[in-house]
Amino acid sequence: MERWKDKLKLRVPAIGLLAVTLLFWGFYDRYEAVGPPLLESPELAETPRIRGDVSATNGVFTLIVPKGGKTADLRFDLPGAVDFSCIRVSGSIRTENVVQGKYAWSSARLLLIQRDAKGKWIPGTHSLLNEQGTVPWTSQVQEFEVDPGAASAEVVLQMIGESGMAQFKEISAVPVHLKRSFRVLRILFCFLWIGMAVLYFKRCRLDRRKFRILILLNVIVILCGTLMPGEWIEDASEQLKEKVSKSIRKPAAPKTENKGQTIVPKKAPDVSAAESKRMDQFNAVVGGAHRMGHFTLFASLCFLVYCSAWREKQHPIYYLKVGLDILLFAAVSESLQFLTMDRTPGISDWMIDLYGMLLALILFLLLRVSVAVFPKFGKA
Repeated sequence: MERWKDKLKLRVPAIGLLAVTLLFWGFYDRYEAVGPPLLESPELAETPRIRGDVSATNGVFTLIVPKGGKTADLRFDLPGAVDFSCIRVSGSIRTENVVQGKYAWSSARLLLIQRDAKGKWIPGTHSLLNEQGTVPWTSQVQEFEVDPGAASAEVVLQMIGESGMAQFKEISAVPVHLKRSFRVLRILFCFLWIGMAVLYFKRCRLDRRKFRILILLNVIVILCGTLMPGEWIEDASEQLKEKVSKSIRKPAAPKTENKGQTIVPKKAPDVSAAESKRMDQFNAVVGGAHRMGHFTLFASLCFLVYCSAWREKQHPIYYLKVGLDILLFAAVSESLQFLTMDRTPGISDWMIDLYGMLLALILFLLLRVSVAVFPKFGKA
């Protein structure tokens, strides 16, 4: 028991700094307004476009799509939005029996859409809320970078599922920028965590592990992925998105069909709708790659540490302890995203790390069983 208490004391500094990081940055707002709201609790009369079954009562917008009926949406222009570099959009949504359409994004949504001088939709992150099924009132706030080529912007409320009802309220859009204090506090916490890393490098005996080089490389890759600026990820994604968008925009020869002796051109597809669908599909692929990265990196880290402990002939209870340490590291690495300029941690990523660790444990146990059954395999 005393040994467990000593082991716990060794981890108190890391647990304490993790708690301080989560609590402080969880409540600290790194943005401040730089102008009056561009949109705040709008009325139905303010929208330039309404489609489908849309109504409003006491500031609550209701969009209904009957089974087999037309989709519903309404839009609000944001005059002057392109004069700022960042727009904070917030809103709440409630849904009832929203049936998802063909794609994951075919549901109830709240978006910020930007267009260029020709009125073409600019690819990029634009979805704030995306719900299906039946959910209670859910609020969310998100900041969107204004594209340099944007000539206009608008907030869009959509219900594009196969059927169901969606309600929206407390819609707002405010120009913001980062506070000066954020940069100072960010540097302070970076130094604290660097000091913590130096402290635990020796405590975790990372310099004496059997597979220390592979373990350290795995840790470095995880930290690089965690601290990589969201702007870099966004730029790489945007380059791919632009290629996809250009392929959609390529003019195709108009198709025609004969009706007697009259040649009637077929209706051209809605390019902006095609772009929106393709970009949302692309975003889903990027999100899947992000989750797979979390899963794979923590599975490999856990497996390497377990194999190292096996080669070191550690006591069986050690595997439980080191598993908890890796889980703590996963929480720490996720919390470090508070210190980036444009990324925030999420409990879902931490859960994916846990699933990767469970897979590593299963594979390690299978390896142990295989060696027990086939001793020659272990000697090889």
